[in-house]
Amino acid sequence: YLYCVIKERVPKKFNILGQDGEKVYTISEGDLAICVSDTPKEEYSFIKEHLTGHQRVIEEIMKEGYDVLPVRFGTVAKSAQDIREKILRAKRKELLETFPKVEGRVELGLRAFWKDMPAIFQEIVKENKTIQQAKKEAQKNPFQLKIASVGELIQKALEAKRKSEAENILNPLNKLAVDFKERELLRSREPLKDTMILSSAFLVPKSNEKEFDKRVGALIEEYNQRIKFTYIGPIPPFNFIELILHV
Repeated sequence: YLYCVIKERVPKKFNILGQDGEKVYTISEGDLAICVSDTPKEEYSFIKEHLTGHQRVIEEIMKEGYDVLPVRFGTVAKSAQDIREKILRAKRKELLETFPKVEGRVELGLRAFWKDMPAIFQEIVKENKTIQQAKKEAQKNPFQLKIASVGELIQKALEAKRKSEAENILNPLNKLAVDFKERELLRSREPLKDTMILSSAFLVPKSNEKEFDKRVGALIEEYNQRIKFTYIGPIPPFNFIELILHV
């Protein structure tokens, strides 16, 4: 079972348990190595235990000071010889060209959620004279069409506010990252539960990590009454690199 590619000349046995409780070790060729564990399986299903096991092993290898190229979850090879021939030799140039993307860098993730949606909707109405006027007209003549029209105006204004608040949060953080990705928001059909503002991944030089932590801490303090943040990392750079290896 394959986890990640690292730069390591000396065969290494990690004190890490991988899938099915098997020990993690390296198969190497020159200065490149793949971190693996033995398995009798040919396929791994997308269940939480397997997915978290895959990520945990790569995180543990990162903690030992290695830069990692994560391999796609569920990649299994038949033999060490296949790994050496079909990956470490055949793809050597490609792997070495990919390494600079992750060397000295980590992935950090940030999610943000509004805490009080009724208050956000009140803000939207207060800030938007068009919505105020549309609400008055709908109250005088409450046809379904007019009510729906007010709902559309509020929805558009909500998206504009979501975008504006996301930009205010992300701008100071993006300056510390070398790459950035917006991930898909978790959306709800119920307006009062549609609280997510952003879900972002940052590729950050290790030299900037403490400053990044500090700025996230400042954002948490600044928006304490308004926004809940979920901050994770450092984690493997899955959002920026994922090796698809056919063995």
